[in-house]
Amino acid sequence: MIISRYLTREVVNALLAVTIVLLLAFLCQQVVRYLNYAAIGKIPTNVMLTLVSFEVPYLLAILLPLGLYLGIILAYGRLYADSEMAVLQMYGYNNQRILRLTVWIALMIAAIVLVLMLWVNPWISAKRQQLMNSDEATVHLVETMMPGRFQVSPDGNHVMFVEKLSRDRQRAQNVFLAQKKKNQDEEGQAAWSLVLADQGYQSEDKTSQSPLFVMMDGYRYEGKPGENDYKITQFKRYTIRIPQNDIHSTHQESETLPISQLWKNYANPRNAGEFQWRFSIALSAFFLALLAVPLSRLKPRQSRYTILLPAILFYIIYIELLFIARHWVDQGAISIKIGMWWVHTILLCFIIVTMLFKRSNT
Repeated sequence: MIISRYLTREVVNALLAVTIVLLLAFLCQQVVRYLNYAAIGKIPTNVMLTLVSFEVPYLLAILLPLGLYLGIILAYGRLYADSEMAVLQMYGYNNQRILRLTVWIALMIAAIVLVLMLWVNPWISAKRQQLMNSDEATVHLVETMMPGRFQVSPDGNHVMFVEKLSRDRQRAQNVFLAQKKKNQDEEGQAAWSLVLADQGYQSEDKTSQSPLFVMMDGYRYEGKPGENDYKITQFKRYTIRIPQNDIHSTHQESETLPISQLWKNYANPRNAGEFQWRFSIALSAFFLALLAVPLSRLKPRQSRYTILLPAILFYIIYIELLFIARHWVDQGAISIKIGMWWVHTILLCFIIVTMLFKRSNT
């Protein structure tokens, strides 16, 4: 019992260390991605932290199987390299007992992943979609402007620059706007409209509820680049409609459906793919833990990091096959009955072969 607790503690500590490091790395990547979206006006800054927090359960579900896999290899590998495992086996703690202990740890982690994949992540996806479709996530042009930086509209026909923003980020000062006209001449050259204004703020069309940008006290210059016949207009108030970024959620509808709804509409390839994907991630935690047991067997004083490269390569091949299998199921290119299960079958066969090979060499 004491040995089991000791081995469990070693595996759990390695699991937590690997998972936390990977989670922080991927979260930093997501933060950079959302900061970039906020900088170009794709999402408002007030929902950025909420969107980042929504990524945590999904990342945990994906990273826990990998963390357990590498954690077992690092923990058991150290015990083999330091000859501790040989001492434990001399006292009757053989490979079968190690495998039995690993199975129990793997079942607990797989259960956590299953809860995340079946209930938590669909709920999070629904909340994300609800947030992105709400008024709270509406992108206000002035709020997303970066003072002293040119910003291009989604259609590429508008370029805007503001020198300063008010403290509440509702009004811009010293506004520059370049607007490309749709009509072109015989040479394919389009006219441009340049607007310089002292102030600008966002408004809303009362009829269509579409966002407008209003500029105050400025000049408008119209003409073609390279020509001198410009039209200059002075205005007190000038209103334009600038295309806004589509910030609505791009997640598939199947990702937000509860597991019971997916099973009810299992004949639909996309629902079947999502159903199998949720269970496949949980199964991966169990199968990868089994694979880690024979891979962690090292010779005394052999570095435990020597097996990491081939172990990571095995993981990459396995997870890529899962992505390919899901794509085939979604596209209807493979039977739903075969689905993604053939990938787990291949891994299970590989685990058996690896265990037999390791046993024959001991």
